[in-house]
Amino acid sequence: MVAILSLALPASADRPGIAGRLLARFGTVGGVLSADADDLAAVEGRAPVGVAVLLLREAAMRLMRARIRQGNVLSCHADLMAYLQAALARDDVEQFRVLFLDHQARLIADEVLARGTVDHTPVYPREVMRRAIRLKARELILVHNHPGWNPMPSREDVAMTRRLEQIATVLGLSIRDHIIVGNGASTSFRQSGLL
Repeated sequence: MVAILSLALPASADRPGIAGRLLARFGTVGGVLSADADDLAAVEGRAPVGVAVLLLREAAMRLMRARIRQGNVLSCHADLMAYLQAALARDDVEQFRVLFLDHQARLIADEVLARGTVDHTPVYPREVMRRAIRLKARELILVHNHPGWNPMPSREDVAMTRRLEQIATVLGLSIRDHIIVGNGASTSFRQSGLL
């Protein structure tokens, strides 16, 4: 793990020391890659570290996004879950995003439609459907995170998903899944029998 971080940092005699401090502070490489810029700035020896980590994070996200754009999003579940974990798992506030898919389940867009607090994000069905129609999407994958570790859906999550599913059906759209991302784990409504 230290070697991976060391490769991302400029050459210096202190590379392993900086990488070690980053791992000590954030726990894992994933924790380092998802760290907030202000948190990175608090690490001793950080001068080039923040920029290197931010560049590495962006490169990793682009690579994962490209992998799920290559074909049918629904056929590469593992790639989708890895991407969503990287994008959301360590965020400290809830966000609600939608993956808009075409008629062949290819990704048209992945958009954050709302950001909330540590335990709530407002979801406006009208805005979700308006965006889907504008993008000419046929299918939607709803995604939100639960900051912390527990990706289990609440009653409100289930009710909101059913409400969106009813509205989507009237408009000729399909909700393919609702995925809740926790830190290190995810729950798929479809795989759990909730959708």
